[in-house]
Amino acid sequence: MSTINRWAINESLLQSYRSMFISSQAFLLAVGAIVIGKSSALVYVTAAVGILVTWSIWFPVVRARHRIVDYYKYSTNLSDDDRAQLCSEHDYVHDAERRARANQLFGITTNWRRTRLKMDIGLPLLFSSIWVALVVYECSRT
Repeated sequence: MSTINRWAINESLLQSYRSMFISSQAFLLAVGAIVIGKSSALVYVTAAVGILVTWSIWFPVVRARHRIVDYYKYSTNLSDDDRAQLCSEHDYVHDAERRARANQLFGITTNWRRTRLKMDIGLPLLFSSIWVALVVYECSRT
């Protein structure tokens, strides 16, 4: 499979993962809002699940996927000599030192661009803030 095809597939997966996580948070928030005042325990459990999904699944999965997208996106422009120096996809995702060297070849300094900061950090923080607000509200009611 060509590098461009790998880039396209991984970009599509990244967008799909974001959509799934946003949808799951919207569903969980709806459940949390519906049960406020009816069952404190259910509010707390739903909030815990929402925050757990956000920080133990959403953030790590999306962060890894956007690194993979960058790996293939920027490697399409490399010469054969530079591509031969490139680390593996796995190393790019999991090894900060090798990723930094690859980013030098790619001509980038970070994998965090403005849109990614909004989508992959801003949204999880927003959802987490809403969960905290719901829990605080529920605590103040009891």
